[in-house]
This record gives sequence, structure tokens and C-alpha cells, in this order.
Amino acid sequence: MGRVRSTTDEEKQRRREMILEAAEKRFRRFGYSKTTMEEIAGDAGISKGTIYIYFKNKEEIFTELLDKETLELERLMYGRIKNMQSVAEQLKTIFIGTLDYLQQHPFLYSTLRRDVEMVSPRILRHTFKIEDRYVSVIEDYVRRGIETGEIEKYNPHLTAYILYKIFEAFSYGSSISEDDYSREEIETLIPELIRKALLPAPGKKKSKAAQK
Repeated sequence: MGRVRSTTDEEKQRRREMILEAAEKRFRRFGYSKTTMEEIAGDAGISKGTIYIYFKNKEEIFTELLDKETLELERLMYGRIKNMQSVAEQLKTIFIGTLDYLQQHPFLYSTLRRDVEMVSPRILRHTFKIEDRYVSVIEDYVRRGIETGEIEKYNPHLTAYILYKIFEAFSYGSSISEDDYSREEIETLIPELIRKALLPAPGKKKSKAAQK
């Protein structure tokens, strides 16, 4: 009898990526609700039975795609801001960079807006986890801005949450038509409003860290 060759970890990972890529294309083209596991498997070149070895259901595939896109965006933003000293410039870069990314990678934006009925309790919980993660990252920068005196001493978590909601409002969470404003207006107005809102009051002493 011939030996059955076992699937290596690299092959498993490659197959998993093929499934995710096929699912993303399907979701983007036909929407989440109209896509089946069988169709995803067919596009990935595997059997319907095989796809269940890697993912329990369509929800699990979608939440992994959410995580994948979240990490990709985080890496991109960190690469842009890691050498910046100004917290205000970092926040501005994150805001504009997020708009750029979502415009070039419309998976989240198009799927969530197109398939509102797809939002199950599990997916909703998962999006809340991602939101908490983003808020936590922004909060770290806000705290540093407070320590250096660049930002007024507000509640860091609340400030970060408000900033995140502003980012969200003009990205995949936007509910107003792009005909109502230009991209240039958003890139100029929103960061400037945020900067002015977070500036310490005139005449206020900066922290010792800021004076160094």
C-alpha cells in the first residue's frame, strides 16, 4: 500500500488563505447573504467537505477576514506614524490613512453597508471587540499627548472613544452622501477641529515632559 502524504502546516496555511481570498471576493461581489460555503469551496478549488476542516461556518470566515483587515490597517498606520513626535500629527495621519485604506480596500465598507441583515450577534460582538482594540490604541497616543502637554487633560478613554467615532463616521460608518462634501474638505476640517479641541487652554503650563 502506498503511504498517504500528510498535509504540512505550510499547505494548511496556504489552503486557509485560498479560502479567505475566495470568500472575500464572493462577499464583495455577491454580498454575504447570497454567498454559500459550497460556492466559497468551489472558488477555492476544494470540496465542500474540506472547507469545514478549516472553518465551522460562514460567520467564522467573515470574522477572520475582519481580523485580517484590522491587523493590516494597524501595521500600515504604525509604519506611517512610528517616527513622528507630535501626537496631533499621528492622529491626523491615522485619520487620513484610514480613509485611504478603506477606499483602496473596500471589503469592510461595502459588505457591512450592503448586507445590514448579516449582522448576527456573533459578528456584532466581534466588531465591538475590534472597536475596543482601536479605541485602546488611540488611548495610548492620547495619554502620551497628555503627558507631554500637547493635549488637554481630559479623560483619556473617553477622548479616544470620541476620536474613534469621528474616524468611523467618515469611513465605513458614514451615513452621509459623499456628494455633500469633498475629500479635501474632510482631510482639512476634521483633523483641524480635533487639534483645536484637544489643545490645552491658552496660558496653561505644559507638563515637565513637554518642557524638556
